[in-house]
Amino acid sequence: MEHRPGRKLGIWAIVLLISGVALNVGGVALMVSRFEPLYFAGDSMLPTLGDGDELLLKKDPPEVRRGDIVGYRSVAWQRPYLSVGRVVAVEGDHIAFAKGDATLTLNGEPLDEPYVLGGAPGDPGLSFAVSVPKGRVFVLGDNRGNSEDSRYFPELQYGTLAVSDVTGVSVPWENALMLTCGVASWVGSLALPVALGLGIAARVARRKQPVPAGPVWGAVHLEDS
Repeated sequence: MEHRPGRKLGIWAIVLLISGVALNVGGVALMVSRFEPLYFAGDSMLPTLGDGDELLLKKDPPEVRRGDIVGYRSVAWQRPYLSVGRVVAVEGDHIAFAKGDATLTLNGEPLDEPYVLGGAPGDPGLSFAVSVPKGRVFVLGDNRGNSEDSRYFPELQYGTLAVSDVTGVSVPWENALMLTCGVASWVGSLALPVALGLGIAARVARRKQPVPAGPVWGAVHLEDS
């Protein structure tokens, strides 16, 4: 049995179309499951984040490190809503500041914090000296003059926050897209125009099919008298 011209091209077009759509949808689904977009409100993280700035949090991070900007919810701090701060010390660290100091000290060494608003690492001058317990972190806002953070809860585990309260770590959008949508979406996006091209080629091939020779059905045949 002879196949129609362009049949194989048509089949490949359909396969690539379905695959391309599936890969793109899968990439987006993976992005949603692993990351959470957030519009920041307030000025506690100036100058890094301003009111209305958008950031992306990677959910359930395997590790929280010094310098990470994190999203967290804390019942102990009466923060059941999502808040944002910067981790300046992790378990085992000793973080300290005394009024008049030029910097915070981390494990006895000056802590370089170029992200702090106005270069005032201890504003408004709240002193603390904390050895961070296991499974906890010390969190501050970059705008030290207007941030309700670890300094204001010394009676609760020395102001430290449980790592389990951290819901996500801020990551650049381009990194997240590469980790999730990256290869899958790239291949899927490439497959769609190829599928379109094959579909057009199949249609052209069918149109070029020659008209079969022989009697035409429905035609009237007249005998010579």
